[in-house]
Amino acid sequence: MEQNELKILLSGTYIKNPKQYNSLDELYHLESKNKKIKDMDKQLEYIEKNSIKLIDFFCQDYPEILRKRDYPPAVLYTLGDLKERELSIAVVGTRYPSGYGEKVVKYMIPYLTKAGFTIVSGLAKGIDTLAHKETIKNSGYTIAVLGCGIDVVYPPENKKLYSQMAEKGCIISEFPLGTKPLQYNFPIRNKTIASLSKGTLVVEADIKSGSLITARLTEELSKPVFAIPGDIFSKRSKGTNKLISEGAIATTDIDTILSYFYLELKKELQETKQENKPDISDKEKQILNAIEGDTQLDMLITKTSMDISELNDILFDLEIKGLIKRTPSSGYEKL
Repeated sequence: MEQNELKILLSGTYIKNPKQYNSLDELYHLESKNKKIKDMDKQLEYIEKNSIKLIDFFCQDYPEILRKRDYPPAVLYTLGDLKERELSIAVVGTRYPSGYGEKVVKYMIPYLTKAGFTIVSGLAKGIDTLAHKETIKNSGYTIAVLGCGIDVVYPPENKKLYSQMAEKGCIISEFPLGTKPLQYNFPIRNKTIASLSKGTLVVEADIKSGSLITARLTEELSKPVFAIPGDIFSKRSKGTNKLISEGAIATTDIDTILSYFYLELKKELQETKQENKPDISDKEKQILNAIEGDTQLDMLITKTSMDISELNDILFDLEIKGLIKRTPSSGYEKL
């Protein structure tokens, strides 16, 4: 039997004990040998025509971070270039964000992408869509995990974004072709979002939001949940405020996330520095020359005559390049 036929037959299967199987053929013969697909030829044709890749658990391209979870999906349908990076974070939230929620995403994403984070979300309306769009806008890498078949564009208004994701990011589904976006698929999808990420950022969410399911699954995987505090009178913030009261990390600025992942960022920066010596602009040199020991922000403003917005952006770039670091007194020092 052709490998892609095996993968189609095994799609929607979850592996209870991966160590007992040595290959896709063995998994099929022990778990799904009686499963039949009536339109196999049509599915194979669709997969080939649309450049869809089927990645099974035993394939080298299968994400290692997903391989380690309980009951991993046997097969992933992927569209685009699936990359596994050291740092990844899920960004999720309500389908109906306020202006505040949109502003938070537009503030967070540029810094996260610049720091090298992969942005993982679910291509849903609202915060998910905005997270993907802002990542692409800022030349970052983003992964969308679907709660339907990879041949189903949901919501339909995201057709253009779906195409952009296929070109500049990656779309993933663990469901067979033709699977509709039924309600019970989304908790399964949310578990994969949590599994593919090193942590989850919840921007805005109601008490019954699916984002809280993603947050709970993230906690069960012993990963951090970051939550944006919000207006106590806003329905959209009741879920995030509840997460914070239950132990999620209250996130009021980008430093909250960067500080948590400091060791991973430092490791990635060291590897980058070994490969390429970072280019330094004239303004970056000006700031580096102004830093003497533990230098506070107000002193840097005085020394460089830059406005605070420009100065903060350049300081962030220097942090990402591994040339300076924050001090306990909220100042900066050279590395």
